[in-house]
Amino acid sequence: MNRVAVIALLALCPFAVAQAPQLHSGSTVFIEPMDGYETYLAAAIMKKHVPVIVVTDKEKADFVITSTVSHKENSQPGVVINNRVSANTGSNNGNNDAWNKGWDSGSGYAAQRAALGHTIASISVVDAKTSQIVFAHSAGSFHANQVQKTAEDCAKRLKDFIDKSEKPKK
Repeated sequence: MNRVAVIALLALCPFAVAQAPQLHSGSTVFIEPMDGYETYLAAAIMKKHVPVIVVTDKEKADFVITSTVSHKENSQPGVVINNRVSANTGSNNGNNDAWNKGWDSGSGYAAQRAALGHTIASISVVDAKTSQIVFAHSAGSFHANQVQKTAEDCAKRLKDFIDKSEKPKK
């Protein structure tokens, strides 16, 4: 009698274990509104050929994409002061000039980045039925089209994730 019970339990075990939701090609996704970022993300999904179907009805979606965006406006670049000793005075052997030049160019790059501002965005793809997060990614940009760049980065990573999960295992 005990053997029959054990065999019955073992036979039913696969049904008792919940399978993790799988994001795959052809899945329908709804993008939650986020102060206009959802438009950039939808456009990036199309541009990067992410193999999902974006729907406008949340009830028809297999997955919901939520996002957060932080954007810091540009600031005035700071003044970079160069305090290096002139090689003409003889008090500097010239070796520090290369170091200072590298430091100055780094400071200039930092000032350029500050002048552009920056955007940080993150997305989460959540199973609509189980509320389980199946994918998450965060991106940052200091470029001119910051919001678009972060959306495209998120879309590219989502595409890579789907492509990788669908490759046959060797």
